[in-house]
Amino acid sequence: MKFQTIITTIVVTLCAMVATAQAEIKVASVNVTELYTMFYKRFDTEVRLKEEEAKIKAEIKQREDKLRALQEEDQKIQKQYDPSLSESQVKKLRDQHNIKVNEIQAAQQELQTYVQRRSMAFKELFRRDMALLFNEVQQAISDCATQGGYDLVIDSSATNSTTGMKVFPHVKSTFDITPEVLKHINAGAPAGFDPKAELQRLYGSSAVPGTK
Repeated sequence: MKFQTIITTIVVTLCAMVATAQAEIKVASVNVTELYTMFYKRFDTEVRLKEEEAKIKAEIKQREDKLRALQEEDQKIQKQYDPSLSESQVKKLRDQHNIKVNEIQAAQQELQTYVQRRSMAFKELFRRDMALLFNEVQQAISDCATQGGYDLVIDSSATNSTTGMKVFPHVKSTFDITPEVLKHINAGAPAGFDPKAELQRLYGSSAVPGTK
């Protein structure tokens, strides 16, 4: 009995300590996904990235078209072979074929090198621009947390990469400071900035909340 009383006392004490700690910690939540989605700078960034991606695709297509044209030219040369041709004519076609093969190989190498180089450059550009945006989002959260005196801010939109479930299945709406952070982060937005209109411009009406 005495031992049971000691255990009970310890449990009650621990519960009291946890309750006290919870009372002292001021917690807030933000929806980081929403903050990024509605951040005015991300629209110009994504437009620029889309334009750069389109430019790369167009340049790749030019090189693919060049390679395809060379291959078609070589096919035409090969179709000219005929057993009735003289030795000099056969030699001439063979020389043309060899020249064309070298041109095709050079065009293939150029295409492969270009794709690798531009893909790596685009990935680095994308990584850098995304990092800059999320750093600004994080700084805005930190600023608002400091102003509000919050000790801990959790991301209510965070999900487990393995299960796809939310890391925090339930967060009280009273903890949410997303509107405050959004106002703070969009303080420098151009006059008349409308995130929903920008979303529709980028991705169509399906990307705008409340539309189909």
